[in-house]
Formats: sequence, C-alpha cells, structure tokens
Amino acid sequence: EQKQEQGERISVMSFGSSGSHLVPGFAALAWAAPSASMAKDGMGVLVCGGAVVDCIVKPFDEAQRGASRTSLPGSAKVSLGGVARNMAESIARLGGISALLSAIGQDEAGDQLLAAAGKLGINVEHVVQVPGGRTATFTALLDGGGDLVGAVADMAVFDRVEPASIDRAVTSGALRGKALVVCDANLSAATLERVLSSGSDAGVPTWFEPVSVAKAPRGRILHGGQPWHLISPNWDELQAMLGSDLPKPLASEAAEGRLPDAVLRAVDEGRLPGAVLRAVDEALTARLAEHMLLTMGPRGVLLASASAMPPGSTSSGSAPIGLLGSGTRRRVALDVSELLRGAPGAPPAGVVPPLEVEVESLSVTGGRRLWYRLLRPMASVRDTTGAGDALLAGTARAFAHGWPLEEAVLLGLLCAHLTLFVDGAVAPFLTPDLLRRLEVQARSRL
Repeated sequence: EQKQEQGERISVMSFGSSGSHLVPGFAALAWAAPSASMAKDGMGVLVCGGAVVDCIVKPFDEAQRGASRTSLPGSAKVSLGGVARNMAESIARLGGISALLSAIGQDEAGDQLLAAAGKLGINVEHVVQVPGGRTATFTALLDGGGDLVGAVADMAVFDRVEPASIDRAVTSGALRGKALVVCDANLSAATLERVLSSGSDAGVPTWFEPVSVAKAPRGRILHGGQPWHLISPNWDELQAMLGSDLPKPLASEAAEGRLPDAVLRAVDEGRLPGAVLRAVDEALTARLAEHMLLTMGPRGVLLASASAMPPGSTSSGSAPIGLLGSGTRRRVALDVSELLRGAPGAPPAGVVPPLEVEVESLSVTGGRRLWYRLLRPMASVRDTTGAGDALLAGTARAFAHGWPLEEAVLLGLLCAHLTLFVDGAVAPFLTPDLLRRLEVQARSRL
C-alpha cells in the first residue's frame, strides 16, 4: 500500500511476488538474495542516507595507475549502491535486522532499489519515493589497480529527506526495537541534527559516516548539541569536520592512505605520529563524537574514545572474544577460507588472503586509543569500492549484537577485507555464520 503525505509518497510495499522491474538498459542487473535460512536476531539497526544506482568503470590493464587522460578499453558494471543502502544490505546479510531511511525517484531505478531491498529483507517502510524525482546515481572511474580516480554523483533527491521526514518516521516507530542508528552525509545538516537528537531522546546510539570531504562538515554538530556516538572519517574528512580550509597534503593524487606523507612514513615504521593523535584529540575535545573510527586505508584504523572504558566492557558485562583482556598489544590472524567455508557464493580457498591484524593500545593521557594495524599488505585487490561502507556495517552489526565496540571493529575489518576481492560494494557471501565463526576463531588464536 502507499500513503500520501505532504507531496511525498511513502512506500510500504511487499515484495513476495515476482516480476520486479529492472533499471532501463541494464537487463543483466540483478542481486544475490541471502539464503532463506538466514535467521535474524537481536535489536535492529536503522540506516539513514543514500540509496543509489552505481556505475563502476575500470580499464582492463591492471598495471594502469591514476588518471589516464585518454580513453582506455575497459568494463562498466552497474549495481545497487549508496553508502546507507550498502550498509543496510551488509547488516541484513550478516543476520541483522536492518531498516533503511532514504529517498528515491518515482522511476524504474527506484523500483529496482525497492525490490532488491525487499529481497534482502531490508525494511523500506521509511523510504520516500519522490514523484518526478530522479533516483540517485554514482558513476566512478577506477584505475587498473582498483583505486578511485574520479566520480560524479547525482544525489539531489536526498534533499527531499527533511527534518519533518525524520519526525514522521520516528512517530511511526522507526526507532522502535533499534539498538543503533547509522547516518551517512548524503542527508542535509539539519536532517542529520534531527536524526541525532531523535536518537538521543530515544536512548539509541547514533553514528555518522562522512562520505566525502565536501559532505563531511554536515556532521559537525556543535554549540551544545549532542555529540555523535561514533564518527568514521578518513584523514581528509576529519580535517573537513574540524573546519580546516583545505585538507593537508596527501601521499599522492590517488587515495592511497588519505594521510600526509610524513604520517605515512611513520605509520609504515610502526608508530602513529603526533599529527594524527592531535587531530583526534581536537575532534573529541570539541565533542564531535564520543568515539572515532579513523580509517587509514591499508594502514588500518584507529579507534579513539573520549572515555577510558575498561577492555572488553559491554552493557551486558561480557566480551565474546577478549581482544585486549591482558597486555597492550594483541595479534589476530584470521583464516578467511575457514571463515567462509560453505558460504553460498564464497570464492575458492586462497582467493581471499588471510587477514592479520595487530591491535595496540596506545598510551594517552585521557580516553583510549586502539590502533588496528594491518600486518599483511596486499599486492593487489579487485575493487576498493564499498570497503569503508563494509567496515562500518560490520562494526555496527556486531555492536548491535552486543559486542563491545573494540571487538566489533574486528568484524568490520573482516567485512572490509572481503569486499576488496569482489566486484561491487557488498560481498554477496556474507552470512550470519560469519559472526559466530569469527568469535570462535579469533578467541582460539589470541
């Protein structure tokens, strides 16, 4: 059924029947539905932001790097994307209850997004279908190594998700039964502030993914406002959220590590320099967030917290892995082939390399800093698109399941790692078993 409210059509649709529409011109576009045996558990996650049709273009020459400045033979692949939609799909595939709050056009692409979400078990009750609007599209150019060279995003439809839209969603129960809300920066600053205040009023932690340098400042909610529970910027996005006029110099034009050259050298030597820690301290002191997950590409991530919570603490008082039960440095080596054994559509053993992470608790005056350093550099990846979305989605899924934040990051890193070796933004072989197997394997290898 459909409900008309103030010029917006709110779609509350059932997708049990066949015959869903395809995006015009892309008859081969499809999605892999999760297994019918995927059981949902625990509290849900509401994901707010972008639902997009992606077109990813990549040259055949795997040795090509950076901008070619000419046409090259290659391939163009169309898939369903958007930061929020990607996260909602990953959470659903991992066995979580996920709901999407977004806007789409009243067109074939929008119908495709709704139908696919229904197949995946994502609740789309709070997706606004805008009459006459264009469903958002994202066209990205990758180099031969799979790194992003440039992109064009048509995201105007998201302006139709307004603070009043959030009020209506909350009134109709969008936050009921939710353990977590995750927002991306495709929404306006005013809408993001309304989501954050609504989550705070309901006692639901609310996270923010900055998406890009241009959109990151939308999440800078100060002047007495409630801080985000967690933000997940890269270096450039963090600088933008701190109000810097221009990002600091990068290692290269490609998004290799999104860190200045001096920082990259220090990280490669096994230490985090003061420039990183000072920027993190500034953000936490300004109360941008209670926690920050600073992403550093192949150098790993830094989880920074304003308060010094004891290792492994959770609201339930239990930690499934015991990641930092003793000492300040732990190493985790994950056998990815074993974790994926029997998963429908999983690649053959050996295609995805093992994931080795060293988790170091850094010495700081206040709060807590955990550096998840990736120990096995990868010579090549298939596609970096969606790796950041997968990192936050995996972390959100484990956190909503009751894992402490510092252990939930490990599932996020695993999901990001898997995404590097598939075409598209979501690994289709994510299953609920991955959460359980990760818990068992990580515990046995500490």
